[in-house]
Amino acid sequence: MRLITALLFASSAVLALGAAAQTRIYCCDDAAGRKVCGDFLPAACQGRAYEERDNRGFISKSVEAPLTAEQQARRDAEAAKKEELKKKAAEERRRTLALLATYSSEKDINSARDRALAEVDKAMKQSQQRLEEANKKKQKLERDKEFYKGKPLPEQVKAQVLDNEKEIKAQQDAVEAKVKEMEEVRLRFAEEKTRYLELTGKKSTEAAPAVPAAPAAAPAKPAAEKK
Repeated sequence: MRLITALLFASSAVLALGAAAQTRIYCCDDAAGRKVCGDFLPAACQGRAYEERDNRGFISKSVEAPLTAEQQARRDAEAAKKEELKKKAAEERRRTLALLATYSSEKDINSARDRALAEVDKAMKQSQQRLEEANKKKQKLERDKEFYKGKPLPEQVKAQVLDNEKEIKAQQDAVEAKVKEMEEVRLRFAEEKTRYLELTGKKSTEAAPAVPAAPAAAPAKPAAEKK
């Protein structure tokens, strides 16, 4: 009987110690700045930052207060900005590696530029030829219109005039686009060349444009002789 009683007492003590070891206390500063604690999260701590302490009073966990809509929006904006900067850095690194893998010298860049310009120039000349043909067709249509002067213009001629106007406009736009594209190609390769030389530390092999000499100063006029 005494043995059973001792065992029961020991079991109760162990359970009590286990419960004490698992005790958690929640503390926060309420709206008035007073420290509020409890075995469960006090009502005054709802929506506020709080600390979780163990039975010895040491902080085991800290929980931030929920963000307001404005704070959440600001945090989201900061995270989006960081992600954008991260993407830009990765893209810059990709472009750098691609640049170094594509070109082994400044001459390679110049050759690639010339090939690209030749392709654009070829397409531009084709558009210029079509534009010239369309303008010739326009002159013929003008003579046809002169033939029907004072008379209703046949529908077929009207349609040809309208198509010709559209063709001239389309080819003019195409030529202008190719002129713009050629400038963009020159700019792109110039930037790639500058970047390549910066990355490799090489010096440009192209001669710098000559700086025109300043004009010589005009000779001073002789002083007038006194009479």
